[in-house]
Amino acid sequence: MATTDNKAIGPRFFMEQDRLRGGPARELCAPDYIIYLAGIPPMDYEGHQQFGRAFYGGFPDLYHAIDDLIVEGDKVVVRFTLRGTQTGAFMGIPSTNKPVTVGAIVIMRVVGGQVAEIRGEFDQMGMLRQLGVMD
Repeated sequence: MATTDNKAIGPRFFMEQDRLRGGPARELCAPDYIIYLAGIPPMDYEGHQQFGRAFYGGFPDLYHAIDDLIVEGDKVVVRFTLRGTQTGAFMGIPSTNKPVTVGAIVIMRVVGGQVAEIRGEFDQMGMLRQLGVMD
């Protein structure tokens, strides 16, 4: 797959999540798709769907703003900022009606035009502080 093709996958992956209000679009994920997010058990495609629905359920206006995109071979690195307001329950936290701005970075491995693997981190502690549930 050409670098220019891989470059389009990064932003599209997150734009589709925002459009679908849940996990990633099926056609963008390899059959053996897996995501590793720091502090969270690894998730396959269905697990990521459930996680995404829970996230958008708590933050219905959530969206990804792409800050940086770097492509090298089969690797796509995306640094983005999540923005949204917690108007629903999320991971046991009742609605706070507070906005959050959360930085994140992921490294995607692309195979045959689909995302096969993601390794990522997002500022979970910062998000909890913004929600007022952690000092």
